[in-house]
Amino acid sequence: MKKVLLLLLLGPLHVWAQQDRIPPPVSAENLKPIESDLVPAYNSRYGTSMRTQYMYDGLDVRHAKDLGPYILASNNPDAIREFNSYLTSRHAGGWLIGGGLIASGVGLIVGISNDHSGEANKGPYSSTGVVSNGTICYGYCNSVPDRTNQAAVKAGVTTLFSGLIVAAIGAYMLRPGPHLRRSVQYYNRSLKQQGISWQLTPYSSLSNSGVGLVGRF
Repeated sequence: MKKVLLLLLLGPLHVWAQQDRIPPPVSAENLKPIESDLVPAYNSRYGTSMRTQYMYDGLDVRHAKDLGPYILASNNPDAIREFNSYLTSRHAGGWLIGGGLIASGVGLIVGISNDHSGEANKGPYSSTGVVSNGTICYGYCNSVPDRTNQAAVKAGVTTLFSGLIVAAIGAYMLRPGPHLRRSVQYYNRSLKQQGISWQLTPYSSLSNSGVGLVGRF
């Protein structure tokens, strides 16, 4: 039973932390620039914020990681390095989300299981005195004490909110950040340089000879 419970807890963590899979790269000969624009993101609670929307060949890119095939096909080491850093951040964010949610669940269970305040009962109140368990009782008689473990409840609440904070950090790491922006910049810059190669070649004419710099388009 313990093994089954452990697998159930680790299952969501594996889903969140799975490595992003990039489709096979497209042909480098047909690469086009990656465009970007700031668009408003509406939220009924927090108002309007701005986010970066990427476009390829005039079409909106639904997930930023879908730019991977084009960036990898460019064979630009700087663009690929920055894009891999972005994927690493996403991978770490997935682990943080999974771990944070599991920690929050554990904290919630610990807090609830050690809180017995609802079972406490002061019993009937008597100002004249009644016999309770062979003794005269004034005030609240036959009371049930509060068996709440305050230390355990506090630890559970702390774990709950700590897990939520960790999960929020992980969700923030899933967002496209500076690594992706730099990767797109390197990618677009490499496209402008493609098709022109410079090399030194010897030349001669009727008047002089030497070595010249030739650009091939």
